[in-house]
Amino acid sequence: MKARGRKPDPTVDARIKEAAVMLLAAKGPSFTMDELASAAGVGRASVFRRYATKRDMLLDALTLALNAQVPETPDTGSLEGDLMVIVTQTLAGWNTPEFAKTTREVFGEAARDPGVAEVIRTAMRDKRRSDWAIFERAIDRGELSPDTDLWLLADMVVGLVVYRGLIDVPQPDPASMVRALLHGFAR
Repeated sequence: MKARGRKPDPTVDARIKEAAVMLLAAKGPSFTMDELASAAGVGRASVFRRYATKRDMLLDALTLALNAQVPETPDTGSLEGDLMVIVTQTLAGWNTPEFAKTTREVFGEAARDPGVAEVIRTAMRDKRRSDWAIFERAIDRGELSPDTDLWLLADMVVGLVVYRGLIDVPQPDPASMVRALLHGFAR
């Protein structure tokens, strides 16, 4: 007996995921499943076979987008140099109007949807943990105290940038930010 129907196109999953990430970057979480189907060049039914709801699709696209954005952990030979790379990379995204707008929308969605919040929290935690390598090297070189709170330091690296980005105020100069992180504001 012959099988009925067509063979599944193995590229459909990849096209749908790629289109979802592209639309998320371009439009934020407000795009529709019909727009996704059109961007992927597939029928609406193909999208709904993979994602029962828009939320399922959004969570998958957000996870893919955040995992794709993780730059390599720098190793310049100094804590100051490594922090300059991380701060400059972080600021570059927020200084791009499209990225900033989309990120504010996604963070707004996170306030309404615990699943979105968890995807963001996990991606940020994983990125900060990968940055620990620069702090551990700095401890080994004597640039940081062995009892440095690595979570606090990692949060301080990105926290100010995210905060300013969310409320849409000018970002700091990378060198000024790194200087403040390393030396504070005391005389």
